[in-house]
This record gives sequence, structure tokens and C-alpha cells, in this order.
Amino acid sequence: MLDLLPFSPTWVLVGLLAVLAYLYLVWPYSTFKNLGIPGPKPVPLFGNYLSYGKGVGQFDKECYKKFNKVYGIFEGRQPILVVGDLELVKDITVKESNIFTNRRVFEGQGEILGNGITILKDADWKRVRSAISPTFSSGKLKQMAVVVGKCADNFVGNLDENAKQGAMFDLKELSGAYTMDVISGTAFGVDVDSLHDPNHPFVAHAKKLFDFNLFNPFVIVLFLFPQLAKVFERVGISLLPTKVLNFFCAAVDNVIDMRDSNEDEAKRVDFLQLMLKAHNKELDKDVPKDIVKHGVSKKEIKGNAVLFWVAGYETTANTISLTAYNLALNQEAQDRVIQEVDAIIEKRGKLDYEAVNEMHFLEMCVNETLRMFPAAQRFDRVCKEDAEVKGLHIPAGTIVNVPAYAIHYDEDIWPEPEKFKPERFSKEEKEARDPYAYLPFGAGPRNCVGMRLALMELKFALAKALQKVRFVTCDKTVIPVRIKNTLGNQIEGGMWLRVEART
Repeated sequence: MLDLLPFSPTWVLVGLLAVLAYLYLVWPYSTFKNLGIPGPKPVPLFGNYLSYGKGVGQFDKECYKKFNKVYGIFEGRQPILVVGDLELVKDITVKESNIFTNRRVFEGQGEILGNGITILKDADWKRVRSAISPTFSSGKLKQMAVVVGKCADNFVGNLDENAKQGAMFDLKELSGAYTMDVISGTAFGVDVDSLHDPNHPFVAHAKKLFDFNLFNPFVIVLFLFPQLAKVFERVGISLLPTKVLNFFCAAVDNVIDMRDSNEDEAKRVDFLQLMLKAHNKELDKDVPKDIVKHGVSKKEIKGNAVLFWVAGYETTANTISLTAYNLALNQEAQDRVIQEVDAIIEKRGKLDYEAVNEMHFLEMCVNETLRMFPAAQRFDRVCKEDAEVKGLHIPAGTIVNVPAYAIHYDEDIWPEPEKFKPERFSKEEKEARDPYAYLPFGAGPRNCVGMRLALMELKFALAKALQKVRFVTCDKTVIPVRIKNTLGNQIEGGMWLRVEART
């Protein structure tokens, strides 16, 4: 029978394999068309991933505007439903959070972070979150403020030296050292003092963790073929540098050993100690899935401690730097912050937890910076079961992305979005605006658990700095600032500024 074919059987087989390969590559691309959801045309194998070359935020802004806030994209063969309509955002993150409980899991992060709160699902996530949340109560933050204040004094000491020398310097380097000192002191009781040792191993290792590029060949392979992540993991290759994670894991082990052997250390009230108090040794064994769990396991303690250490470093340091940049470019706003800082310190006699919480215009400047440069340009949820949300059908298993960056630049919500206008966050403007138009920390029960500590760190650093100096641009200041092509607010090439001593 095969002899009757006009081509040899080998070529028929090759042709058949080529057709099957093509169908495999494009099969998912009808997903959103079948649901009646528009979106940019995907390219076989890559989907819309190559469009990220212009910047994820820029790509999201273009699609958000072109497809009326709800559209479908593809990362490789993976369908992603992007939802920027604020009513839908509210329903997905809050009203229907029992269906959209979990975040998307990027495979290849290793076992350490695999037990972190950002990856845990359903009951495990709720259990661990409940153990962590008390760390950020007002009472605990007030206790931490003493450590934060001391770290901020060291930060300002460095700024003073730069002011005396009239030097141009990379504020991101100083801010990173400050946030590393804060997180080490407040969460683990460890005195790192990287502000006096900018090459401290903690900072050096943290920098390596955030050396991330969406167009790194390894990252592209994992996005296009996520099933390969487990294969890579078995041979010791992961999305995040294993040596860095092992370094922080060993540091956590050292602190835990110190707490076990020293009664005074065990009396601390911080993130790690709360986790240790919640430790349930039974969870260190294999526990049947149908058993109701209480407390946290040793692996969960270590995973979340490492996550807390590294996540508390980068995004807060970037936001301090970007806020100072905005103030350097907007001297009138900086004058208002300085006047506010001076007035509150004169009234209270010192700069403490209560004082920074009274600095409303400073907070407005921080909020406006986070609008322009959100720490996460997107955040996601995974649909656990078929759902109808405001008439939109979302099948089970769908990854739903909320384009925070695109929403923050919506001209109908934020007129002249490219401009720095702290007044957008006055009491009157906030009350008149949909609360889901501002999403720098996510939304709903799965928002950023460390938000309150991050804001306190930011305000302490900036308020203490503006007591002594003012931020100004220099020859090396890049205007407009360049943000790396990642999903966050990482600054390309550092944040070069000068400071002048106040007179």
C-alpha cells in the first residue's frame, strides 16, 4: 500500500511529525478565542513572550488600552487571562478569594522557597499566614521602630559624609545596606551593619539573587517549557541561585541554634521567634493530606525566614531610592516634606513610631512613587474551579493576572500619569477614587504580608534623612530613570544623586 504513495514513507512520516509538532505548539492558542476574549496574536512556541522585550509594563499598558482592560495573552503555550477592570479585580481578589486563593507557582525555585508563603496553597497558606501575621501588628511594629530608627541613623550618617564631600553616589547601594540591616535586626535579631561594610556577605548574596533578566536563556526555557523545571532541579539547576539560598538558609540555622542555646535570645519578639513558637514537630514528619494541621513545620520556618530576609531587601531599597529621586526632581514637594518633618519633630521632640505615622505628606510622596514604580508590576491568582465573575466565564486552572502597572497609568483614573503628583493621595482624592485603582502591594487576603513594615522603613529612612540633608540631582542622574525589564521596580544602573546639608 505504501508503494502507491507518490512520496517515500520516510517523508510521509516526517510531514506527519511536522504537522503534529505544529498542532502541539498552537493548540492552546484558541483558548481565549473560544471564550470570546480578545488579545494580541501569539507566535507559535513563544506566544506573546517576545513582546516583553519592550518592557512588561509597556506591553501591559498597550494591551490594557487596546483590548479594553480584559484580554488573553500567552507565555509560551501557557494561557494568561489579564484582568484590569476594577470591579473584576475586586471580585477576584476579595469577594471570590475562596476560588482564587492561590498564586501561580513558578517551578524551579528549589525546596527552600517551596515552603515559602508565596508558594504555599489553600489550607497550608492560611495556616502559615496566621503564624506570620502577628509580626506586623501595631504593637510589634512599635517595638521594631527602635531598631529601624538606629539603622536609619546609620543611613543618615553615610548621607552626611557624602554631603561634606559633595560626592555623587549610588543611593540604591546605601538603601540596600539600610534595608538589609533593618530586616536582619527586626526579624532575626542579627546585627549585620552593612552600612559600614557595603561588601558584607549578606548584601553581596542578596544582590546575586536579584540579578534576574526575563531574556536570560535559562529563564526563557523555563517559561516556554515549565515541565523541564523539575528535571533541572534534580541535577542541581534552579531558577534562583542555589548557593545564595543555601547561604541564607545556613544563616537562619545559625540564628535558630543561637535561640535554642540562649534563653535571653529566645525571649525576643520578632518574626523568627513567632515562627519558632508556632513550630509543630509533628509536621516535620509525613502528615496525611486529610489531617487538619496546626502550627508550622521546620521546613516552613526556614523557607519563610529565607524568603523574608531576601524579599525585604530589594523592593524597599528601590522604593527609598525612587522616592528620593522624585523629591530631587520636584524640589517644591521636597520643601513640603521638610517643613512637615520639622514641624512634627518640634511638636513631639523626637522622631519615633508615632511621629512618622503623622507625616501624611511624606506618605503621599511614598504612595505616589509606588504608583509610578510599583514593586510588582503584575500579580496573579489561579482559578480553582469554573467561575462566573461579572458575566466573565473563567475555567478552572486559569491563571489570572492583574496588571497593576497598567492600572496605575490609566489616564482616566490618574490624569497625567507620567507626572509625580503626591496630591493624588490626599484624603479627599483617595475617598473619591476606587480603592482597587492602587495596587502596589496586591489586594485581598493574599496581599503583601510585610506591607506595614516596609512603609515604616521607608518613612523612617526618608524622614531622618530630610532632617539633615536634601536630595539633588547630579551629572550622573539618569532622567527619566530606567527600570530593568523584570516584573518589579529594579533600577537600571543604580540611582546616582547628591545630597546637600540643610542650612
